[in-house]
Amino acid sequence: MRHILVFAKTPYAKTPYDQWLAGSGIVPVIVTAREYAESYSHLPHVHAFDAYDTNQLVEKTALRLAREFAVEAVFARAEADVVRAAQLRELLGLPGQHTASALAFRDKVVMKDHLAGGPVDVPAYRRLDSAYTALEFVAEHGYPVVIKPVSESGSLGAAIIRDEAELDAYLASPWRGTSEIEVFVPGQMYHVDGLVADGEVVFVHPFRYLNDCLSFRSNDWVANLPLTRQDPEYDRLVKAARAVLAELPTPPHTAFHAEFWITPDDRLVFCEIASRTGGGMISALVRQAFGMDLDKAWLYAECGLTPAPATHAYRPAGALCIPPQNGVLERLPTAAEQPECVREVMVTGTAGQEFHGGVKSGLFLAGYVVGGDSEEEVAANLERVAGWFSDTSRWRPAPSAGGIA
Repeated sequence: MRHILVFAKTPYAKTPYDQWLAGSGIVPVIVTAREYAESYSHLPHVHAFDAYDTNQLVEKTALRLAREFAVEAVFARAEADVVRAAQLRELLGLPGQHTASALAFRDKVVMKDHLAGGPVDVPAYRRLDSAYTALEFVAEHGYPVVIKPVSESGSLGAAIIRDEAELDAYLASPWRGTSEIEVFVPGQMYHVDGLVADGEVVFVHPFRYLNDCLSFRSNDWVANLPLTRQDPEYDRLVKAARAVLAELPTPPHTAFHAEFWITPDDRLVFCEIASRTGGGMISALVRQAFGMDLDKAWLYAECGLTPAPATHAYRPAGALCIPPQNGVLERLPTAAEQPECVREVMVTGTAGQEFHGGVKSGLFLAGYVVGGDSEEEVAANLERVAGWFSDTSRWRPAPSAGGIA
């Protein structure tokens, strides 16, 4: 029996590793967060941890399990696991992404150091090691600037600083951790998602955001819409993503999620890239629109298995992520009520649960993949489903907020 170690920071419903590997002779050994343990409990080897992202017993246990089961590969699809998985592969001499590559895709400053002066425009940036660095950067480049953690995902901890008062407020209560500062780039944000297998880009497609990555800050929805091949930005975004992958120490097998701006003066500017599948409902959208399960195909590549071909031709679709509000969720819309354009649903909360608004762009209360006969109809349906969810869900103030529960 062959084994693979999986860092599984996702619920089983999203990543059924045993189903994906059925018939391959490979058994997954699961290391997961406590909140997902029950969903994997039917599998033979499951080890769960509290405070999963920072608990170093995760690494200790993973090393023990990898040796005990003589694992052939290590798989990790979550941002929090990219470096720990790479370090484990390197320690054990296993194939796949190693530490230098993981850091280039995880640390935004290391990433931009690789890309600066290359074929894709990179905004001016600097590692933020003290308030003096922030002051020097602003003196050189002016406002607005963006300060963000070097290794978080989903726009977590990002701050747009527009003037000295906002900089003072930031410096008075700074982000605890290593950050970077860069010039603010205006424009429409796009993302390009795809898969590298055996060193070749085997799938790549650009998408545009409806609303934007910071919509969760105001508890507003964000959506993803694939570009058509006729879209004037399609080719330049695909070319830019390929150029970035060529400049970075890209591993032989990886999914990727890259973000770019196209500015009002028509410059294409790099934002960031991750060596993983995109968050939110992006994987579900790719599966519904293109018939390809990026996570499953990536797992197969890591295991040396031949992936199944795409199951259908492109069907127009879009993805919608709705963050929670502040308060207690009284009622969620039911499946029977949902508009007929909905193709797939993922709900992460339950009635009676208390929420404190949006946390990061990839986390959501309700996620939908929405279809239509054309991109224009899909865009309209995304707006329609967002409005329907708002109209049919009910909230009440949380007791801690002074309301009546």
